[in-house]
Amino acid sequence: MNTYLIKIDGLYFAGITEHEMGKSAVGGWYDEGKTIRGLLLVTEKEQAKKIEGNVNLNSYWKRIYDLLRYGNFEFNKLEIEKVVE
Repeated sequence: MNTYLIKIDGLYFAGITEHEMGKSAVGGWYDEGKTIRGLLLVTEKEQAKKIEGNVNLNSYWKRIYDLLRYGNFEFNKLEIEKVVE
């Protein structure tokens, strides 16, 4: 199984915070929206979240995309690094 690290502007992705950064529309008449959470970014590679598998990588990418689209998050460079063990 492939393992990946995500790097955003030189900082490693370590997880999702509880801090609400925005709301996205889900659809429907009684839509209250989906809460968009912030990202935890760290400088140390050892503290980075190891994302196992392509499905999980896609899931985290969608969270980052939602934060870009519905939150106030911006970056200049996004890297996806394959971990070789």
